[in-house]
Amino acid sequence: MNRVPFPHQAKAPRRMRLAPTTLLSVCLLALVAGCGAPPEPTVNLYRAVHIGDLDQIKRHLFWKTDINQPGADGAYPLHVAVSQGRVAIARELLDHGADTDVRDRLGRTPLHLALANGKLPAAELLWQHGTDDDPQALLFQLVADQTADRDSLHFLLSQGAALNTAGPSGTPPLHQAVSAGNVKLAKHLISAGAEVNLTDTAGNTPLALAERIPDPSTAGIMAGLLRQYGALQ
Repeated sequence: MNRVPFPHQAKAPRRMRLAPTTLLSVCLLALVAGCGAPPEPTVNLYRAVHIGDLDQIKRHLFWKTDINQPGADGAYPLHVAVSQGRVAIARELLDHGADTDVRDRLGRTPLHLALANGKLPAAELLWQHGTDDDPQALLFQLVADQTADRDSLHFLLSQGAALNTAGPSGTPPLHQAVSAGNVKLAKHLISAGAEVNLTDTAGNTPLALAERIPDPSTAGIMAGLLRQYGALQ
């Protein structure tokens, strides 16, 4: 019996295999093509920080703009960011090497400005990044400038500052607030633990200083506040 020859089967075409190194090169080229450099910034860095333009700021950071150079007003980008409470921008600047301890032309550090403007989250961010500010010195400065508030006082006290210590002029913080006639600040200080019967280096109590306030109305309100919290004549 003659067998019918089995039809010849065509071989399937071989799949082309790329060498591992070739495949890696192709992937890298695709990655580079999809991750090109951002456009150069079109807005001045200081303007970008002032208006909160994070995209422009990231462009500056990519193109290596010097972020530790002051602007025309003597303020640094980090000073501007924290004084406005722009935490995301401040974090970007800090992560790219912004100096936490640089001072503006008035001698203020970024932490000083953050606290003076009531931007506690920005102050906490700066502290986490290792600022060298002295909490006690900052407390005296903020009280002298009359920019301390309840939150800034609590922040500085939590970092080791003391309320019942005389400053460089020999005057404790509460005495400074009373002499300035700042009732609101005096109340914040008392609430935070300032001693109402403490004497300064000249022997004055806060109540004695309150009675010397030129404006009779303010003097009366201040004296009443101090007596309310136990001040003695």
